[in-house]
Amino acid sequence: MNQKIITIFILFSSFITMAQSRYIDRVFDSISSKTFTYSIRDKDTLKLDIYQPVNDSILSRPLFVIIHGGGFTSGERNDNSLIYLAENIAKKGFVVASVDYRLVKNKPINCSYPATDKVKAFSNAAEDLLNALQYLVKRKNTFLIDDSKIILFGVSAGGETALNIIYNREVVVKNKELYKDIRPAGVISLSGAIFKPDLITKENAVPTVLYHGINDKVVPYNTSSHQSCLPTSPGFLLLSGSKNISEKLEINNTSFLLYSYLNKGHDIFNLPIDDFYQAFIFMNKTVFNKKFYQAKITQ
Repeated sequence: MNQKIITIFILFSSFITMAQSRYIDRVFDSISSKTFTYSIRDKDTLKLDIYQPVNDSILSRPLFVIIHGGGFTSGERNDNSLIYLAENIAKKGFVVASVDYRLVKNKPINCSYPATDKVKAFSNAAEDLLNALQYLVKRKNTFLIDDSKIILFGVSAGGETALNIIYNREVVVKNKELYKDIRPAGVISLSGAIFKPDLITKENAVPTVLYHGINDKVVPYNTSSHQSCLPTSPGFLLLSGSKNISEKLEINNTSFLLYSYLNKGHDIFNLPIDDFYQAFIFMNKTVFNKKFYQAKITQ
């Protein structure tokens, strides 16, 4: 799955315009990378990788955070495909962090897996992401990060994690006051969802890009059960996907870009190059230049 994602991103990163723009096009040829341990939870040593452009004269740069997918049971920050992804985004001028989080081990998360345990997996990932962001923000001078310009990017479980810490933090984190200073400026989600769209407000809403297959049976496009579980199954858990999130953002007059794919399900990674490219144009316009923009695109 990740390999498909990275193939698309390598292609769109090579999409050259007549006038290259920082944070949209590749403007650097070389990057550096280094691994850091940001937290230790029981037997889990949690790490993140930092990627930065070489010889960049700007000393305070937007942070682009990658949260891998894998259904909360698999995936890792340094999958070969994600390394290529991070490198290509760093070449746009971002500081990029690719983050690990706690996973459920030796158990499939399916309709037989209790819903309370599913919620715990969501919560662990959310808390770990917040801890990683705290680690980065505390070292913003070392990593040359502008902490007012943090963009989250997540796929599937990673998209759910990113969206939940922005829009449902009080649901997934026991003490949200611990992380009150962590305020991402934007989010890009592929096949993501949240628990309670009614918790989206003018105060917590940020510019958001949402990509979702309308026929997704794993993470619902509208409000439906996670993994299409029946109400009688132990794993029945309602989630609200990209369509519901965009509706709340529209009501709250917040910038968003929704791509809905008519003939696709959960695997939406073979998408047109320009769809991904538009996410960076959108973030440049709405987050960095404070413009307002809303669009719904059906493919």
